[in-house]
Amino acid sequence: MVVQEALKRSRTLDYNPEWTSDYPADGEDSIISLLIHNIFGGEILKTHKKKSWHFYNRIDGERIDFAGSKRSKSSADNRFEDIPSTPKETFKYFEQEDYLTFFIRFIRAFEEIIGLEKYRSGIIV
Repeated sequence: MVVQEALKRSRTLDYNPEWTSDYPADGEDSIISLLIHNIFGGEILKTHKKKSWHFYNRIDGERIDFAGSKRSKSSADNRFEDIPSTPKETFKYFEQEDYLTFFIRFIRAFEEIIGLEKYRSGIIV
């Protein structure tokens, strides 16, 4: 729940107007899956969508899809093929600067949620 809330707070309209705090847009799933992989480990997986790939993670054998659309009602839209992917592949779907901006926003939101921001003591990120 903490990670989900930090992701929600990290999605801001000034970052990418197509992304809202509740529903990721196409391409955001690749940034989220790479972020989760880089911070928490595990694997990056993908599955076919209508016109592209959908990226998500598996950690300790559990599928985790922080970027999954909450609007999807069809069971066909919720199937997962669990095709292995790599960090290098996810980088094809976004700019490195966008990833770094999102990463910093996530870390700040995560720290804020669990109460660590008070320990920053002059560190500028």
